[in-house]
Amino acid sequence: MDKMTGSELHDYIVRTFKRTDKTAEVYDAITDTIMDMCEEFGFEENKVEAYTAVGISALGDYKIDLPDDFGHLLGDVRWTDQDDSGTLNKLSKQQFNEKFPEQDCDDPDDGEPTDYCIFRKQLLIGPVPDRTTYEYQIDYAKFLADPVTSVSSDVMFTDNARECVKFGALARLFEVMEEWDNADRYSQKYDRELAEFVAREKKNTRAIFAMKEMK
Repeated sequence: MDKMTGSELHDYIVRTFKRTDKTAEVYDAITDTIMDMCEEFGFEENKVEAYTAVGISALGDYKIDLPDDFGHLLGDVRWTDQDDSGTLNKLSKQQFNEKFPEQDCDDPDDGEPTDYCIFRKQLLIGPVPDRTTYEYQIDYAKFLADPVTSVSSDVMFTDNARECVKFGALARLFEVMEEWDNADRYSQKYDRELAEFVAREKKNTRAIFAMKEMK
């Protein structure tokens, strides 16, 4: 099944919601549901393997702007160049500041990257990279960069979990309408569909467990 457009998904939901005067609310409910699904689990569909050197184009720079659709990291940040590669150690912003207190000085210590932290949608690298040729691998779960609207194409999750999106949106819509019984009913349907979706993804991506032969 192909992904649905925003308009198609709206019509799909309204066939059950049966209100044509709540278009803005329908799109808000769709957007909030998809954001909730992205928060719940790193589905294969919203995983991104990105390689970037943007933001480290000049010696002395150590900050990389994260993509607009960045949600959260999956695994470690890695660096590579033509000769070598390594994995960066994740720090909190406070730990980063304590370990690299001179990052913004005129003549900061530089070297091969060893650590990073995330702050204000930027990746901060420490020490200040001694070369501009490092490439950084950032595997992440993407979130919606923009709200779903009538002109949206290929709405996330609508090819393999459209009922999940529908039930989540309906739960939110009926809550707005203060139809508590319907809101609760569709909330339960959404939770079940989401749990099944997560279980299916885990089954598809987890490593195969093989029991060792007893000797």
